[in-house]
Amino acid sequence: MSLAPTYEADLYCDEFIKNPWPRYAEMRALGPVIWLPAHKNFALTRNQEVRIALKGHAQFCSGNGVAADQFGCDYLQGNTVASDQPRHTDLRKIMAPPLMPAQLEAIRPQIKQTADALVKSLFVRDQFDAVTDLAQHLPFVVVRELIGLPDFGKENMLKWAAAAFNVLGIQNDRGAQAVADINIMRQFLRDGINRDTVKEGSWIRQIIDLVDEGKLDPELAPFAMRDFINPSLDTTISAIGQLIWQLGQNPDQWEKLKAQPDSALNAVHEAVRLGTPIRMFSRQTTQPITIADVDIPQGARVMMMFASANRDELVFENPDQFDITRNNRRHLGFGAGIHMCVGMHLALMEMTAILESMIAHVNTIEFGTPKIAMNNTICAFSTLPSRFS
Repeated sequence: MSLAPTYEADLYCDEFIKNPWPRYAEMRALGPVIWLPAHKNFALTRNQEVRIALKGHAQFCSGNGVAADQFGCDYLQGNTVASDQPRHTDLRKIMAPPLMPAQLEAIRPQIKQTADALVKSLFVRDQFDAVTDLAQHLPFVVVRELIGLPDFGKENMLKWAAAAFNVLGIQNDRGAQAVADINIMRQFLRDGINRDTVKEGSWIRQIIDLVDEGKLDPELAPFAMRDFINPSLDTTISAIGQLIWQLGQNPDQWEKLKAQPDSALNAVHEAVRLGTPIRMFSRQTTQPITIADVDIPQGARVMMMFASANRDELVFENPDQFDITRNNRRHLGFGAGIHMCVGMHLALMEMTAILESMIAHVNTIEFGTPKIAMNNTICAFSTLPSRFS
């Protein structure tokens, strides 16, 4: 057996976040398992090894947290992404029903109508921000209403989501500020949420009803509420921004997509693969395990490098290239195994609706210089000046 090769880098510093892709390539070149001394964690860098670990939830557990440091693991422990069975199953049973394809069909017309109106409205502007004016709009208009929070909650959802993903990294300045923001969210859920303050028929109201009917353990209710609030916006906004950016950078792919509109869903998956909204989560080993001839001890924290795995040269030919015809079945932008993203179908529906409207109405996509969002875990643009014609 051999020791894991060492990679010296702080994965959560500003310089890394601004341009991580060459660093991921360096990690993969070292091997599928590496050691990160800055974080005292192992990391899985390639697609096959990350996929095996994600599906091996008994050997790579989530219940002891999924952040990169102990504080983050402890602070957010117990939510859906940071839980094991049977708790994980109990939480998914609450969250999954309204997010399944059959249930989402009821809101497809609303999503399509909102997307059409949005895309058409952008033509009258000399320039718009593809993040704040486009990527955020559909999740804000549709998803915030489905969740059903009162005004204070709606106004702070994006801040709270960003905070949760910052804590899921390490407790640098971003992580420390995030704790204060999340504490406000937790107090709001304790003191400001009841059947009179939330929207009737909303996802949060359904949780309250389940508790009142004795069908849900009250201890699980706030975790389910947080899980509807925190992951539902940032990841989709990130992926929509990446989609616009890639289409603008690759006009040949945009022309191909307009000629082959039935490739829209595949183009969406390609944007998710390249952008990988969640860069990485960790797992903890429950037993000694050997991967690619490297011994990983029991109790070790192992980073699942989704963003690196999605550009693995062994799986994706020309992995840095945006290709709407690519076979994307092995991308890990939505995870894999029991923790696969529960909101995947809603995100795909939102993104596809925007793209189909663009195919119908947009001729060319122009953009200016984007600005990277500084978040420990989410890969996204904070601004992306754009223009449709």
